[in-house]
Amino acid sequence: MGETLYMDERRKINIDVFIGIILTALSGFFFYETIKLHPVAARFPKVVFGLFIGMSLLLILFGIRKTLKPALAQKSDFQLNLRVIRAPMLVFAIVCGYMVLMYFTGFFISTIIFVPAFMILYGVKKVRTIILTDVILNLFVYLVFVKLLRVVMP
Repeated sequence: MGETLYMDERRKINIDVFIGIILTALSGFFFYETIKLHPVAARFPKVVFGLFIGMSLLLILFGIRKTLKPALAQKSDFQLNLRVIRAPMLVFAIVCGYMVLMYFTGFFISTIIFVPAFMILYGVKKVRTIILTDVILNLFVYLVFVKLLRVVMP
């Protein structure tokens, strides 16, 4: 009986704490990466990532406050579980695959593969729509960036 009572009284850490920790770590990593840049070029990214770190730390503090006083939690707060993070993690995996593929095949070939994968993930079923979007996007990027602006694509 005492074990059941303990289980009921246990607090659940607010999702804002987890999100704040992840954002602080990512922002800190990118802030660290700005050290490699030219000092003048690094000013703006350092300010932006410094602000991100500050806001992420505030998010952690507010999450801790919500954890300690559950009455402060809003209706939009929810528990972090696999069902909640499945779609963002799948998007992250596809984007990582896109970056790896771009390294080996270049922008256009990887985009030809990435766009349909992303559209299918978000529920687009019409093959014609997928093909048209893919062709128009690649044609637009080629004409505007490669031909008009003379940008060298990876």
